[in-house]
Amino acid sequence: MWLWLCRSMVLLAVSGGCSALFSIRALAAEPQAVPVSGLVTLADKLKVSHGSSVNIVQLGDSHTAADWFSGEMRRLFQLQYGEGGIGFVAATPVPGTRYDQVVLAADSDQWRLISSRYQHSDEFPLGGYLALPVAPNAHVRIGVREPHEMRYRVSALYRADVDSGLVADDGIRHMAVPLLSTSGQWRFSRALENLALPLDLAIISERGVALGGWNIESQQQTGVTYSALGINGATLNSVDAWQAGWEHTLNALHPDLLVLAYGGNEAFDDDLDPRRYHDELLEKLAFLRRTLPATVLLLVGPADSIKQRSGMACEERQPKNLSRVIQIQRQAALRAGALFWDWQAYMGGPCSIEAWQADHLAQNDLVHLNEQGYRKSAAGLYRYLQTRLAGQ
Repeated sequence: MWLWLCRSMVLLAVSGGCSALFSIRALAAEPQAVPVSGLVTLADKLKVSHGSSVNIVQLGDSHTAADWFSGEMRRLFQLQYGEGGIGFVAATPVPGTRYDQVVLAADSDQWRLISSRYQHSDEFPLGGYLALPVAPNAHVRIGVREPHEMRYRVSALYRADVDSGLVADDGIRHMAVPLLSTSGQWRFSRALENLALPLDLAIISERGVALGGWNIESQQQTGVTYSALGINGATLNSVDAWQAGWEHTLNALHPDLLVLAYGGNEAFDDDLDPRRYHDELLEKLAFLRRTLPATVLLLVGPADSIKQRSGMACEERQPKNLSRVIQIQRQAALRAGALFWDWQAYMGGPCSIEAWQADHLAQNDLVHLNEQGYRKSAAGLYRYLQTRLAGQ
């Protein structure tokens, strides 16, 4: 499972197995630990977050797509450091994906949704979802789960072959911004200012325009913004399906912390090549470090899971490559100067998800947690980050 003019934080989470021809020690007996880049700067920014903005972005799989794990991280950060906004969300509703604070609504007759998980396109943006208006004045409504008085700056991630426009109406304010031609590249529109939610948005012309999502920030531009970009079934390499240059969109978010939450789907792949996975993970981390030299990178290891319920021993019930993926991620983080949080260890180690399910913290599939389980896990990750920030 592998996803703005203010500095952002992005979270990445990745998961973990040994063949006769390959062992973890073959990768590196003692990987060279590199100091974690950006940790002091992040700690300093959080100290003054009530007067400036800090943005967090999390890219990942179904654990991220549910936005319970990331939603609780958002709540905890904003409770301590101030509410900076909701962050980046998809342009239109995505089946199997939810957001902790907002609800997207759109007429299926007005939009065509294309997902990088199931379909091919050379145009997928950061996040992997492409929304194409198929009718004039195609509308999207951004609703809220709980009413509040916050005011927001909202910008569209879009790609346009010809000039168009975006209209917004929150019931009090009505305004528009141009969507100028982007010459085939993804860009953020000029922000629509001082808007309340729920909010209605419309694309003036459907010709030659595509949307990748909405970035929703506090009008005050202070506090923490936490974006959750998750795709069900995603792996580390899901980003390879996105249009070349997606890293520029990520860079436009100026992340202070990038969380990568992948690995569970790799762990379930019995044909996973550990050497190749190790090399590709290091390549991705090096690529992100070049793109975001001042950003803290955080790898979140895969949660504990069960694949073969009938197995007698715990090792027989676990996904074949789970422990291997976790170890590869841990070593890659050491080499790349990134943080690593061992989700499985926090849960209690191998096969601990069975106890979590018995305690009503995990779903019956023994792969996914429920809302309470994700929120408990987020509290554990948050404490880990606070400890690292305090110790630097």
